[in-house]
Amino acid sequence: MNNNLAVPDGDAWLADRYEPNPGLRNAATSASESPGLDLATLLRIINNWRWLILGAVALGIVGAIIVTLLTTPTYRSWVTLEANPPTVEIMDEQTRDRSSTGVNSWDYIATQVGLLASRSIAERAAQDLNLANNKDFVDTSEDAPTRLRAATAKIESGLNVEAPEEGQLIRFNFVAESPQLSAAIANQIADSFINSNLQRRYEASPYARNFLEKQIARTRADLERPERQLVAYAQAQGII
Repeated sequence: MNNNLAVPDGDAWLADRYEPNPGLRNAATSASESPGLDLATLLRIINNWRWLILGAVALGIVGAIIVTLLTTPTYRSWVTLEANPPTVEIMDEQTRDRSSTGVNSWDYIATQVGLLASRSIAERAAQDLNLANNKDFVDTSEDAPTRLRAATAKIESGLNVEAPEEGQLIRFNFVAESPQLSAAIANQIADSFINSNLQRRYEASPYARNFLEKQIARTRADLERPERQLVAYAQAQGII
């Protein structure tokens, strides 16, 4: 009996070789062989969906136009003010030399920014422009104090003060629905701020003058008292 069998060489097997998951291999081969999303494919997709794309763009444009028409336009007016810190000159009576001293510049600017955005300036501007009786600005059906508070609150809400990072220029703006009203209120806020500073300085001057007059009168009385005592002692001793 011949037990020797002829075995074919190479890959010429009668049965296929065993593979654990042939489907996975076929999917990987198909994925590697499939072409990517090139420009021609993208243009073909756009051409197939052109009416849907054009409709979405048109709908967006119409929506933007409707929102623009329904939105109330606002106007912003800008004003720039210069804040100079006050200085005081001091003269030495012996050397006759003069020296100037002043407050810290940054502290002064920060104080002026706070005063400009304060409620007192807004209320003063509302009173000067008579905004409490302006039917386009507040509801005139309320009483006078309520209208004034409403006008003041509206000025405060539309006012935006920018503190300078350096220098002494303070910029602020006011937003309103009317360009004329925006410019008028912004200018009036600047005028009210300047007038308020002048009023504080004017009120400080009489106060300082009265204080100095009281101090001078007290010092004069203190000097006259020992002088009278000295004269009385001299008369008692028969010196004069």
